Amino acid sequence: MASLSLRFSLLLTALLPLTAFTGVGGVTLPQTHADVYDYIVVGGGSAGSIVASRLSENRSVSVLLIEGGPSNEGVTNSIIPYIYPRLYGSTYDWNYTTVPQSGLNGRATPYLRGHILGGSSSINGMTLHRAPAADWDQIASFTGDLSFSWNNIIQYIQKNEAFKRPEGSRFDNTYDPAVHGFKGPIGSSMVEDDTWITEPTLTAAEEVGIPHSRDVNGGQPLGVSWQQFTVKDGARSSAATGYINKQDKVRSNLRVLLNSTVSRVLPRPGGNTTSGPLHFTTVEYTDGNGNTQTAVASREIIISTGVIATPGLLMRSGLGPRAQLQAAGITTLLDIPAVGQYLQDRCGLSAIWSVNNTDTDDDIDRNSTYFNELLQEWNNHRTGRLTQTGYRHILWARVPEDAPIFSTIEDPSSGPTCPHYEIYPTNKWAGTSPRPETGNFVTMSIFVSASNVRGSVTLDASNPMNPIIDPKYLGSDWDRYVMRTAVRRAAEYMSAPSWRRWNATPVFDPSILDNDGALDQWIQTNAIGGVHAVGSARMGPPNSPPGTDVVGPDFRVKGIRGLRIVDTSVFPFVMNAHTMGPTYIMAEKAADLIKRGL
Repeated sequence: MASLSLRFSLLLTALLPLTAFTGVGGVTLPQTHADVYDYIVVGGGSAGSIVASRLSENRSVSVLLIEGGPSNEGVTNSIIPYIYPRLYGSTYDWNYTTVPQSGLNGRATPYLRGHILGGSSSINGMTLHRAPAADWDQIASFTGDLSFSWNNIIQYIQKNEAFKRPEGSRFDNTYDPAVHGFKGPIGSSMVEDDTWITEPTLTAAEEVGIPHSRDVNGGQPLGVSWQQFTVKDGARSSAATGYINKQDKVRSNLRVLLNSTVSRVLPRPGGNTTSGPLHFTTVEYTDGNGNTQTAVASREIIISTGVIATPGLLMRSGLGPRAQLQAAGITTLLDIPAVGQYLQDRCGLSAIWSVNNTDTDDDIDRNSTYFNELLQEWNNHRTGRLTQTGYRHILWARVPEDAPIFSTIEDPSSGPTCPHYEIYPTNKWAGTSPRPETGNFVTMSIFVSASNVRGSVTLDASNPMNPIIDPKYLGSDWDRYVMRTAVRRAAEYMSAPSWRRWNATPVFDPSILDNDGALDQWIQTNAIGGVHAVGSARMGPPNSPPGTDVVGPDFRVKGIRGLRIVDTSVFPFVMNAHTMGPTYIMAEKAADLIKRGL
């Protein structure tokens, strides 16, 4: 049925630790038959979908992909780009929440993660960033592996992407074809309409000295540029639509198991710290009917459950900081202090201005008749305002080089071409507070990018299936300084002549801009999580001290056989990007590595 390796089933099942392994709460596995596959990929998100799809291109191997959520197919809110926020807090979201954040005045914030095939690529805002070249070069330097450098990862960008060239002379010099692919599984495009907001967005940048960047994904993003989105033919293009939906139907060697939550991965008996490395072969999961099942990988298990779930899965499997495992009643198989301990995220907020242009998207959100007209257009032609998300351009910038903060804090970014923050103007009210019943607005979404804060993901000892998420938002003088700088830069930008033409007026008290204390208080009251975290199972050099990182440049869990991690959790530093794009690159690279037997 599901495996080309079933002839090995009886042999491998006989080796399973079904009675020998004691895990969470001392519970032992039932003695049941397990299906056998060459590879098991745990997590069908942005990374796992790619890995499973690429491995199953070899029809001589069998691949099982286990996804905790349902199918993406037919989920309208995931298909139509404009209405993606309806997915947040829904059944298609894992509905995680951070612990109360001292940097946010003690507020806890939602941490959005996709509970659906395609993972967060099926529920996010479809913003395609790949991070500056300097970020990739820094990873290459840190790991000692030059294959992660910008010049070497471009091949995986091209393999992943099907970029649609925009039409018309106004798009001359708005993208660099050398850093794009045109035949890959993931469609990408730019918003090509002539909505009013384009002119003030670009002209105001010139008026306040923000340079033009030819391509946000060209490796040098500083400045204002046209944003690229994972939208193809008017609909979302996700890891699920690009890599799994069609292949699942035509590849007999690929099995996709939905609505199944993996509780832990298990080693086979005979491998231990004295006689040799632990060799992980088995995945334990709960299927859609609530039954505990197991599956065996004759070659490798690839964990791709993401920056929040991956450290929890490792710890439930006995891999992680010994003290945390003991507190949760979990037997420590390998003490890895780094698991869950290097979380880095990008804090953000929304600053809103009212404008006197009536061509904003505000009426779409509060006028059901107008929305239904646009929905009919989308249903008939896959065109119109519902094919976009409300913004078209993005600004990346740095704190001034002579800023006093640098006298006490070292620049945490990967170099002088790397941004410290991002800003993008959205053609409507996009704040977290309730939308006014009247008026037209432009929202400046602002994110700290080059953070120097490290948070954590730990286990809830009373329920190890629940993660305790503590990003420590705005937990450093540097992050607070960058956010203040970014808000003031956004205000300066919105005061440019091109915006004054539309009577752009802040809906917040502008006097806060003149006082650090007042501005900090406003920021801490309004900021939210960026949900672009990395590092909870970070990658390090091959010969780093044991426990200081989790995987090497080959994505293998150090000190372990048969287990790799391929997802956003392995990035060793926060990326100047919405993390979907870098994750796509990393997954393509890892799949290539695995297929080549490295």
